[in-house]
Amino acid sequence: MRLRMRFAFVSTYWSSGRMPTRTSISSCIAPLSLSVAVLCCAPIFASPQSSSSPPSAQDVQALLERVSQLEQSNSTLQNQVAELKSAPGEQWLTEQRASEIRAIVEDVLADSSTRNTLQDGGLTAGWDNGFFLKSPDSRFTLNVGGMIQARWMGSYISGSGSNRSGITEPTVWALDNAQKVYGFDASQTQLWVQGNLFGPDLEYKIKGNFASTDEYGISGAPFLNTGPSSGDFMLLDAYVRWHLMDEWSLRVGQFKLPFMRETLVEDQNQLVLERSAISEHLGVGRSQGIELTYMDADFRWSLAFSDGGEDNVAGQMQFFGSQPLNSPWDQISTDYAFTSRAEWKFAGGWNQFTHMTSPIGDEYALLGGVGTHYQQGDPDTGTESNSGDANTWFALTGDVSAMYGGATLFGSFTYVYGSSPSATIMNSANLGTPTPFDLGRSDSWGTVIQASYYIDPKWELYTRWEYGLTSVEDPSAIPGQYQNQILKSNHLSLITTGANWYLDGEDVKVSFDFGITTTATDANWYTPNAALRASDQQDEMIFRTQLQLVF
Repeated sequence: MRLRMRFAFVSTYWSSGRMPTRTSISSCIAPLSLSVAVLCCAPIFASPQSSSSPPSAQDVQALLERVSQLEQSNSTLQNQVAELKSAPGEQWLTEQRASEIRAIVEDVLADSSTRNTLQDGGLTAGWDNGFFLKSPDSRFTLNVGGMIQARWMGSYISGSGSNRSGITEPTVWALDNAQKVYGFDASQTQLWVQGNLFGPDLEYKIKGNFASTDEYGISGAPFLNTGPSSGDFMLLDAYVRWHLMDEWSLRVGQFKLPFMRETLVEDQNQLVLERSAISEHLGVGRSQGIELTYMDADFRWSLAFSDGGEDNVAGQMQFFGSQPLNSPWDQISTDYAFTSRAEWKFAGGWNQFTHMTSPIGDEYALLGGVGTHYQQGDPDTGTESNSGDANTWFALTGDVSAMYGGATLFGSFTYVYGSSPSATIMNSANLGTPTPFDLGRSDSWGTVIQASYYIDPKWELYTRWEYGLTSVEDPSAIPGQYQNQILKSNHLSLITTGANWYLDGEDVKVSFDFGITTTATDANWYTPNAALRASDQQDEMIFRTQLQLVF
């Protein structure tokens, strides 16, 4: 009966919901120990042997061993109670500690409330190589990103600074007579959103750039310094891609035409600080249209039907007159245009070729590609009569890319054929109506060879050589005042050497490079975003540095 009362007392005490103090525990230890001893010894004394004969030596020995075990357990409990008594305070859970725990619980509840707000809307958010929002089942996703490229660039042309003879008015301001030009620039400040809708098979992307004004001319002075009024947000990409099946997809909207690999790689993933002048002038750029793509493990092919390429072959002299970027449907100068590219991946993964660099540790990768472009159309001359035939633009390119996991090698060759019975020249302000003239046949070609090597995981050295020429069959067909100012049959020859410092991969990167021309640079190769000026002098020196931030 006493044993049951002891256990009932202990059970009631703990079930009361009160937090026991060290004093209460100490007062319970002795009765609890006695009760346990009685419980353990009861079977021995209650044994049938006790009623008929005295306990044997074996029974006594077993009893002594149990008593010894109980003494050891009791000693352990007493030591633990002594430790608790030696600690400050009378209770395990003091008011101060209870307050701290309460504050932690409130913080957790506040964070839970924030997460519940997203969960109530069926969304999750976070960072995964970029900011994102997505539904719990990932059927709807929105990825937000951007890029800032802050540059300092300078150009030095020896022998400049004096008036040149033989140049009739209006003077060629691209040949600006300035010995040195330098300054800061933010020509690439981009924002983009992309993701998928109703599942991974329907993708979208919108991308734009806060463009700085780079209007230029081959005649007259610079028309206006529009710095304060420039910086408009210009749409670059706006398309929807539908994955028809595992290998086939269809893209509609405004996008880069599938022609030249150097152009297809995004700005933030380039090796050199800026793309080559060859790609800027002999590439076909972006357009509006529709594109069909096939892609398997080792082969990729794309075919696009569009409003034509961006005509920058001869700069301000428009061989073909098409500028489809952001143009409305009723101001297109192209009757039809087809662009196609095929790529063979001999080693590595497709994702490696979205970059022009190969960090230390990457696997070996090898890619070969060819692209072609063909279009016909008349330039929009407004109210001017255009009796000429349609302009024809045919381009062909081939390239090879090798990635060595710490080194790269890239080479390309591009050829452009033009037939321009309705060529035009844009005036320096891009205002007024262009007057078509029959330029006849033109031929342009260019090659790019570049290589890089990592001297450690964060430093990469690179070099590039670009060489090209644009010529026309009958230079006398060019209007008289421009004949001595453009297409002088000088080869473009530019050598660039520099380094990349990867602070956080390509997300935070600093680049430095130096370039020098070995020939005079005709006005048709003028490339302001690369700091390449037109000059009738060779040995133009170009200095560039850039901080890139991608988020």
